[in-house]
Amino acid sequence: MYPPSGSGPGPHPPQPPSGHPHLYAPNPYQQPQPPAGPERPARSAWRVAVGLVVAGFGLLAVLGGGALIAHAYSNSQQTIHNPEYSRQLWRNVPVETLFPPQLGREHPDKGFRIPNDERGWTRAAISSDTSCKAALSGELAREAADRGCVATMRATYVDDTGGTAATVALIAFRDARARTDLQEIVDDAQEKPDHVVRALAAPGTRWNDSGRTGNGGWLAGEAPIFVAVTTGPADGRRPGRLPEPWGKRAFPQKEDREAWAHTAQGLAKSLATRLYAETRKAGS
Repeated sequence: MYPPSGSGPGPHPPQPPSGHPHLYAPNPYQQPQPPAGPERPARSAWRVAVGLVVAGFGLLAVLGGGALIAHAYSNSQQTIHNPEYSRQLWRNVPVETLFPPQLGREHPDKGFRIPNDERGWTRAAISSDTSCKAALSGELAREAADRGCVATMRATYVDDTGGTAATVALIAFRDARARTDLQEIVDDAQEKPDHVVRALAAPGTRWNDSGRTGNGGWLAGEAPIFVAVTTGPADGRRPGRLPEPWGKRAFPQKEDREAWAHTAQGLAKSLATRLYAETRKAGS
């Protein structure tokens, strides 16, 4: 048998002679392998839990910071109202704003921050006297004095036809509660008749107290101001003095004055709405 028994490699490769420095000479074309590093220990459960907790706190910190930024931005956009501004509205707002050059109807979708665009009435005179006694008359004058009237500003407007004049009065009180039931006093004055505002003469008209025909009034939002208006013909005519047979009874006379009363009420509401818009800008 070939090879002879005991001379072949058998199950074990041949061993180098004793004293040989290497078992086998390294292959010159083979890169030496780096020594293996220490084996990475398995991650324990408590380390995973700690990592999750730290990540959770980090996420909460990020969310909290974002909420603070959003809150600061929201605060920077809001308007902080000052009630004292409303209480002193007649002092704080220029007279040109209280009594605009044009007054009347506005666009129905107009917001309170949109510039004014009233049409229908033109301002003809402004009074420099703020005395409540000089501006008001009748039962309204007595009630305003008893309730602590601070000042009353007046202006006269003429409508676009030139046929109707209106004197509007802004009656300022120290407390908004003083305006309670003033609307009823104005309505009762129309029934008597007993007019509530003294007419302020305007150039180019014959408007005076004897021409007063209709009354109106309205609250100016939360501001302690009541708006009162009296209207009548600008040419000196005196409605409500119908000749016979129409003047036999009181009702026809009242009916003749009714149109001016509706006009006065509409103007009072229009001006009160403007004043309310002013209080919303920085006041109420």
